[in-house]
Amino acid sequence: MIGEAIGEFAGKTIGIKVLSGGKIETTGQGMGKILGMEATTVFTGVGTPMPNGVFMVEGDGLITNMDGDQVMVKITGIGWASGKGWKGSYRGAAYQMTQAPKLASLNKVVGVYELETNENGDFNMKVWEWK
Repeated sequence: MIGEAIGEFAGKTIGIKVLSGGKIETTGQGMGKILGMEATTVFTGVGTPMPNGVFMVEGDGLITNMDGDQVMVKITGIGWASGKGWKGSYRGAAYQMTQAPKLASLNKVVGVYELETNENGDFNMKVWEWK
């Protein structure tokens, strides 16, 4: 069951690299909120193409709030093209790790996310607690 909102970010793709086997590495950066606090995010994900047209996605990210507290994030999921250019939809799970006391509740939360990209690679991402 989906619980409370954990975070929401908007940003853009800042790098794309084609790897062996047709894998695609994407790096992005954005701004938004984590647990209601203003924050920035940077991430890199690798999409592995599957025979059915879906990409298996794995990635790592770093969220930093305005006080300098950091959260490391691991994601897994799937994604698929939904239009021209880089337009796509992604869904999956997010695992957070932090030593910051005010963000420590994230250490015991599995997040579920939705990420939408437009044809230019701009993204909007929402993350909720999975109860």
